[in-house]
Amino acid sequence: MGGMIAQELVLNYPEKVEKLVLCSTNCGGTKSVLPSQEILGMLMTDRSTVSPEEIARLTIPLLLTEDFIKENPDFVELTIQRVLRAPISNEAFTRQLNAIMNFNTYDRLLQIRAPTLVLHGKRDILVPPENGSILARAIPNAKLVYFENSAHGLIEEMEKVLPVLLDFLVES
Repeated sequence: MGGMIAQELVLNYPEKVEKLVLCSTNCGGTKSVLPSQEILGMLMTDRSTVSPEEIARLTIPLLLTEDFIKENPDFVELTIQRVLRAPISNEAFTRQLNAIMNFNTYDRLLQIRAPTLVLHGKRDILVPPENGSILARAIPNAKLVYFENSAHGLIEEMEKVLPVLLDFLVES
């Protein structure tokens, strides 16, 4: 949802955005590619009958690749503990889903003048990677970088993500 908020920020307050980085996001509406029905079903599950820890554990596979989860159990546990410090309420989660489902910037993306970097993991099942291409084509002069072995959070290839991000931010 952060990438969606960033799109609205640059569209509504372009003078406040020098450079824009969009990571693992979409433009919403009919132009975006939704996750599979299986993933949508997981997101729409009634969360009132599940503990915050169970929700966190069910969410991890949406954000990270299976290989990364298996190879980094300590990181996964640390992430779950961080999420549990401030779990999202069912009501807030429902409001977020509604906001995401009603979000649509596609017809306005042509207005973006800030240099834009679009980052996306090729193994993202939450926001399918095709969305990166859609954004990069719609935003004038946007640069698109895919990470072949990353899911939604790009954690799997952070050693590749950081140099790309830093190069973009420091170039004039």
